[in-house]
Amino acid sequence: MAAEHRAGSKVRGDTLPAILMANHLLDGDVVFLAESGWTLDPSAARIAFDAESAATMEAEGKAAFAANLVVDPYLVPVDLASTGLPRARHFRDAMRQKGPSIHPDMGKQAEFTTPV
Repeated sequence: MAAEHRAGSKVRGDTLPAILMANHLLDGDVVFLAESGWTLDPSAARIAFDAESAATMEAEGKAAFAANLVVDPYLVPVDLASTGLPRARHFRDAMRQKGPSIHPDMGKQAEFTTPV
């Protein structure tokens, strides 16, 4: 996947822990790989703490892409907030994780706990 062009995270240095982020193919929503399937809720994202888990998650993302469920799945390095919520390190991924910024109190992003 490294040789492929993709709009992945721009974080340098440690890449773990990480979550897998993508866009839902039909509606374009940002989704996160959870323990079972994909979710809109960033607090339910599965977190990879080691290279083996990260590789497994990346393989699941590729399979979901091949099955036409999601587009552009990629690992996003995160820091864990004091609440345990994964917070993307790069501002681009953090904005995608929080959802639309015009009215964060409305819509789907208002239903979930997002990192500050």
